[in-house]
Amino acid sequence: MDLNLLSEKLKTKYPLPDAPVPLNEKSSAVLVILYPRHRQPHVLLIQRAEHLNRHAGEISFPGGFYEHQDGTLLNTALRETREELNLELPASQVIGLLPQVQTLTGFTISPFIAILDQLPPYRRNPDEVQSVLETPLHPLLSTHHREMGYPVEKKMVAYWHFEHRIWGATAKVLHRIRSLNLAH
Repeated sequence: MDLNLLSEKLKTKYPLPDAPVPLNEKSSAVLVILYPRHRQPHVLLIQRAEHLNRHAGEISFPGGFYEHQDGTLLNTALRETREELNLELPASQVIGLLPQVQTLTGFTISPFIAILDQLPPYRRNPDEVQSVLETPLHPLLSTHHREMGYPVEKKMVAYWHFEHRIWGATAKVLHRIRSLNLAH
């Protein structure tokens, strides 16, 4: 599937809301960045730095906790992307908002989606990001499996990118994208 078709599916099924997303004391936002590379859709993921107090070494999308000065969760996603990757994206490149994801620790994550014509240069912030994974989307989604060790009703899934296990909230977001029934 090319990114134009993916963009149309996302805009139709998960458009940006007209009103700001409601906030709570555990609101967070991430930015799902999709872009073409070698004529196939890619997704930008980060591996969080090993020294961080929360989710050290885990694979995630750029993002983090809402701060009052952000004003909106979209601004949170854009600010965190700037802080983690020195990547400045205008809000106009954000095309949609997937359904919120609840974490096992009670956080509510709003996953915004940006589809870019090309990935701009970025520079990871080593204080926050161990490494950056420029990941082909379809091969990643094909590694989908039920996460063992959790009750079936929790509907936990996981994905793999080489040796990197992608689970938790990041896997839930990828599962939403996979649910669009993307064809190659």
